[in-house]
Amino acid sequence: MNIQVRPGTIEDCDTIHAFISELADYLDLKEKVQATPADLRRDGFGSNPKFYTILAHDVGKTVGVAIYFFTYSSWAGRKVLNLHDIIVSKSNRRSGVGRHLLVRLAEEAKKNDCARIDLEVRSYNEARKFYEKLGFTQDHSNLIYELNKADFKKLA
Repeated sequence: MNIQVRPGTIEDCDTIHAFISELADYLDLKEKVQATPADLRRDGFGSNPKFYTILAHDVGKTVGVAIYFFTYSSWAGRKVLNLHDIIVSKSNRRSGVGRHLLVRLAEEAKKNDCARIDLEVRSYNEARKFYEKLGFTQDHSNLIYELNKADFKKLA
């Protein structure tokens, strides 16, 4: 493989969406995907992007995608790169694509003086072994809570 990684562009939104759908299908969560390519174009490629993407290619074919954004650590006093999704096509898993994407993200975090890279992973996702192999550690002290849109509308 000759993997090349580049930033995503607005022209990539259909491809990015297809990878999101592939991940949801793999995790048996297809019904949870509400985003459309139009949402990705609107939110990722305007004057104030809410997320960023990088794409991995091999011989002109997209083989992986990472979606990330920046948050802030009030304790560290620095940005945090939050890796929201890293998706490698099923036929290209275990071939170095994920590592290439994470190397690029580590470079991005370093360039932005980030305190760390955070990611969330479902407990049953076998990719956990891959992240641990690269040096990610699990923070057992934090639990993730969600308040969905219907509930925060009630609360507000």
